[in-house]
Amino acid sequence: MDFSPKNSYSKIVISLFYIFLFTFCFPDMIRKKKTENEWFKLEKVFYKTEPKKIEIFIKGTVKNPALISLEGFELNENSSDVLLFQHEKPLSVGSVLLKFRVEASENKDWIRKVGTTHKWVRVTLKNDNGLITHLQTEISVHESDKKQFRKDLSLDAEGEFIRLDGRDWKLISDVDRMDQALLQYVPKSESLLFWNEMLSIHVYKVRVSSPSEIYSLLESGKKKECPNILWNLESEKSGKISYSWEHSGCGKQSTSSQVSKLYKGEFGIYNIRYDRRGKMVPEDKIRWSELLDLLPSKLD
Repeated sequence: MDFSPKNSYSKIVISLFYIFLFTFCFPDMIRKKKTENEWFKLEKVFYKTEPKKIEIFIKGTVKNPALISLEGFELNENSSDVLLFQHEKPLSVGSVLLKFRVEASENKDWIRKVGTTHKWVRVTLKNDNGLITHLQTEISVHESDKKQFRKDLSLDAEGEFIRLDGRDWKLISDVDRMDQALLQYVPKSESLLFWNEMLSIHVYKVRVSSPSEIYSLLESGKKKECPNILWNLESEKSGKISYSWEHSGCGKQSTSSQVSKLYKGEFGIYNIRYDRRGKMVPEDKIRWSELLDLLPSKLD
């Protein structure tokens, strides 16, 4: 997919969105939201920071007058769950807004990492008979909020810059939606509006699909939009598709070229791309094809 011409970008992204929305299923949520039961309605969980301090807030409605305690845990895939907060006092029926200070230093790592962060939180409720019930929800913390968090906590960002091909590349765009996620990098001296080279990590969060299906959609869409495009399938092996294309101008688009990889990863179908405004010699295509294989590991 080409991000150099804005009109082309919009058309293809919108087309793919509707194709995926009506043709494919979104990936299963490993965990399911449960935000209300007979005891409590969980309305919102969110973070705030002040200088040198992180706080987590719980907004909800108490429905059971016998509720005597509440605990919250951050759920982790590959490690034990982290205790975030405890409230060991009876809660009156009605609306509540509880505030807790987050002390654990490991809870700062996600703030350092550039991009939107998704967290699952489980709330454990206990009544005066010792019975226990659980609710859980997902929190999304966007990069705009995390920038302020890093400022308040005097933390450096991780992932804002990557080093590839001997140069520093900076993150200029971070999009994370239900259907797709996108990170875009340009050389440190360039910007979102004025760039000549761009690296993109695009994840299509589709469950019932394959790299070859996505490849066919991208190829047919690009060829329909730009009939004079030179499209080349470089290789297809071990579940990874390598391809490239270029054109000498298409409508209002200037000469552009791209080297890309498609493969199935942890969160869907990954499309790793290098775009250049201008043509590439064969040696450059080979070099960038090799560099793109290294790009995902740079972001781990």
